[in-house]
Amino acid sequence: MAESILTNQNVCGILVTYNPNIVELKENIESVIHQVGGICIVDNSTDAALQKKVFDFQQEKSLHVISNRGNFGIAAAQNIGMKWALDKGFDAFFFLDQDSKLMEETVSKLVGEYNHILSQNQNVACIGPLAFDRDKTEEDVYHSYGSGEERIIKVQQTLSSGSLIPKHAFMQIGGMEEDLFIDLVDYEWCWRAEQMGYSTYVTQEVKMAHRLGEDRYHFLGKSIGVPSPIRHYYQFRNTLIMFTRSYVPLSFKLKYIPILLFKFFFFTLFVKPRSVRLRMISKGIKDALKGVKGDINGERPNMVYESKS
Repeated sequence: MAESILTNQNVCGILVTYNPNIVELKENIESVIHQVGGICIVDNSTDAALQKKVFDFQQEKSLHVISNRGNFGIAAAQNIGMKWALDKGFDAFFFLDQDSKLMEETVSKLVGEYNHILSQNQNVACIGPLAFDRDKTEEDVYHSYGSGEERIIKVQQTLSSGSLIPKHAFMQIGGMEEDLFIDLVDYEWCWRAEQMGYSTYVTQEVKMAHRLGEDRYHFLGKSIGVPSPIRHYYQFRNTLIMFTRSYVPLSFKLKYIPILLFKFFFFTLFVKPRSVRLRMISKGIKDALKGVKGDINGERPNMVYESKS
C-alpha cells in the first residue's frame, strides 16, 4: 500500500485529556482546530464533572469526543483516537497533549516536511517539531541535533505531542504499546518502527512548547522538572523494561542507567513527599522484575493493541 501526499484536511488531531484545566484546554483546541481536518479528543478523566465538560466540546464543529470514563493510559487513548480517525477516512494523525498550544502553521509545516521526505522514497514513521521548555524560551530546546544546518533530521525517537503519523505507518507498525500505560510509549513506538524499516524525523522549521514535570525544583543552580510521585513508578518500571529489549538503542540504555540512579537518590532525599516517592520508585523496580503490565495495579483495561514484544 503506497503512502499518499498529505494536506491539512487529511489530518486528524488526536488529543488525549486527563482531568484538564478546561479554560486552558479550550484555548489549546482553538489553536489547532483550524489547522486540521478534524479533532478527536479521547478523555481519560477520572473526575465526573470534568468528564462532562470535556464531552461538551463535542458541540464544536469538526470535533469528536470519546469518553473512557476512567484512565486507560495514554497509549490506549491514542490507539482509540487513531482507530476512530482511520474509520473516518483520515490519512494521518497529529498527536497533542492537553496543554499543547500551537503556533500558526504548525501542521502545515509538518505536512510540507512530511511530503518532502516522502518524495525521496523514505519510509516515514513520524515527524515532529523541536521541543522547547515552555517555562523558558524557544532557544531552550530539549534536544540539539548536530550543527543545526540540516532542516530535517533523522532521529531515534521523538515526543508524541506534536508528532505527525501517517496512517500507513500505523497500519504497518501497529499502535502504541498499552502495557506501558504512559511513560516511554512514544519512544518505544519509534524504536519499534526503526526495527521495521521506518524512520523518525524532526524538523527545525517547527518548534513546540512542552512542560517537563508538574513542578520545578532548583538544585545547584539548575531547574529540575518534578513529576507527581506516581509517575516515578512508570518511569522506573518502563525504563527497566526497555533495558531488556534488543531493539532499544544501546545509547538510551547507557544514558539512562546514571539518570535512574540520580533520580532514585535525588527525589527520595530532597523532594517531598520523600517517603511516597521512595515507595513508588521501589514498586516500579519490583514490578519491572515481576513483569507487571498495564497500570500501577496491573490492570489492562480496553486493550486495543496487543504488544507483540
